[in-house]
Amino acid sequence: MLLKRKLGVKSGPMLKIDNTSFGKINKFNVGDIVSWSNIGEKTTGVISDIYFSIVGGREVAFAKIYGFKDKIEHTIICLNLRLISKNDSKAQEN
Repeated sequence: MLLKRKLGVKSGPMLKIDNTSFGKINKFNVGDIVSWSNIGEKTTGVISDIYFSIVGGREVAFAKIYGFKDKIEHTIICLNLRLISKNDSKAQEN
């Protein structure tokens, strides 16, 4: 005998989301060094551009990153990025 069970939704307070974007871009800046994983392989690179793109009717934060190892540009959703080092644009060069 096959037993079927209904999955119900608990009644309770609903979460209210104030923003319309998926991901934030204010955590990162152009020039920051970041890492991300792709199928178990950790990759690092420097951010060259940060932008929002409409995906599924919602703004999604993406970053264009120049990879250090493979020397190509990657487009990664900002939610998958981990900050390694902040760009210090105010530092004076010698």
